[in-house]
Amino acid sequence: MLYELTTLALLPNRLGAVMPVLSDVCAAASPSGELLGCFSIEFGVLNRFHLLSRYESTDAISTDRASYMEKDDPYGIAEHLGGVSRTAYKPLSFSKEIVPGSFGPFYEFRTYTLAPHGLAETEEAWAKVIDRRDAMSPLLGIMASIEDAPKKMLHIWPYSALEDRVKARAQASKEGIWPPPGGSAQLTSLTSELGVATAASPLK
Repeated sequence: MLYELTTLALLPNRLGAVMPVLSDVCAAASPSGELLGCFSIEFGVLNRFHLLSRYESTDAISTDRASYMEKDDPYGIAEHLGGVSRTAYKPLSFSKEIVPGSFGPFYEFRTYTLAPHGLAETEEAWAKVIDRRDAMSPLLGIMASIEDAPKKMLHIWPYSALEDRVKARAQASKEGIWPPPGGSAQLTSLTSELGVATAASPLK
């Protein structure tokens, strides 16, 4: 199983024009895969949507990408778009399969850049404590990019309330399991974005 995160960056002041047609945008997002979520970014880089899709193979991902390259307006909102990026990911060994459900509505997307050949050491360190951290607030999924270097690691955390995030992270820090001991040694940069599940999102 593979995942792809598509980011649609809107031009300023275009949210009002895009929101009424967002369900159509989502329907066109991954014809060879399955759309799992559509999130409006509220904290981080604004005026963006993250679309999370599941695919059976790299061939299916390539099929969709090739199809989009042949179209002038594959999402139907070209006049409102400032940019599009797509990154494919493979789940880490301890990641659960991502399935639609009501876990949010808040979803934190944490993207870490890894040093060359740093994934194995990072994955090993995280695997030792992830069950304890997951018990404090469930992890939706964690994955590593399969694109060219530098490799990225994406982990997604859903919360029903922002206070739950603060509580879980404080508890994990107090117990000395977060960040995972030794799990930051191979990281070169860290970013965090908070998204809200939209009405068009299977993940709620």
